[in-house]
Amino acid sequence: MCRIDPSFHNWPGLAMALRGNQISDFPLCNKSEEFLIPFVHYFFVLAGWSLAYFWLRAELAEQAEHRKAMRAQAETLRAELEQLRLQLDPHFLFNALNGVAEEIPEHPAAALEMLRNLSAYLRHSLDGIDHTVVTVSKEVAGLMAYLGVQRARFGNRLHARLDVMPEAAQWRIASFLLQPLVENAVKHGRRDDGLDLRIDIRLSGDTLHVEVENSGALDGTPRPAHRRRPGIGVENVRRRLALHYPDRHAFSLTEIGEHAGDKKVIATLELKGEPCGS
Repeated sequence: MCRIDPSFHNWPGLAMALRGNQISDFPLCNKSEEFLIPFVHYFFVLAGWSLAYFWLRAELAEQAEHRKAMRAQAETLRAELEQLRLQLDPHFLFNALNGVAEEIPEHPAAALEMLRNLSAYLRHSLDGIDHTVVTVSKEVAGLMAYLGVQRARFGNRLHARLDVMPEAAQWRIASFLLQPLVENAVKHGRRDDGLDLRIDIRLSGDTLHVEVENSGALDGTPRPAHRRRPGIGVENVRRRLALHYPDRHAFSLTEIGEHAGDKKVIATLELKGEPCGS
């Protein structure tokens, strides 16, 4: 609606314009439109920027909540991985000390050598206690320390071979993931004519292939009752694989060979990509 300036004197013309619906031809109304059009324009611009601001603020708040939830989930994952990792130390220590106790009566020198190697292994374990992910070379160093303990116990009865592809040495792997498999092979392997143990680690593309082979048989073959269960080590490995490599791993225990003396057990691991929880 137009306001009429009190100083306006062209009343007859205004009346004619009103009758002819030509009010917009007068400069007074044009001035009002010149004011209203920019006002409406800036109003919508300001409203648009306000909506964009509140939308962006809500989006940033949602992203912050998502990051917070992801951090909490990562902390929970790391806590469980560390708990599973630390579970291995007393398990291994229990088995190692039992081995020392078995050797003391008849082979005190071997028992002493076992204790020395056990100290070296535990020192290596303490060095990596805060790391849930390490390189393959560091994991292999732990295996060598463990095998040192077992060589002191079994002497020439343990025939162990460890093959690592050079390209795999710096690949990252969940720490102490292989040690329970090797420990399981030593504990449950056939020792009648000496224990044959082979560890093979290869890298193909972004997939790490691991085989731990030992002479012996799976639970289907008769064996002493106290040696029938794989124990906490293998279950620990399964759980850590599910956390470190969700839907990106394969793990199997198979038996090959037809005759009792030729039977072997192969633990096979396939780990695709980098482990979670690093």
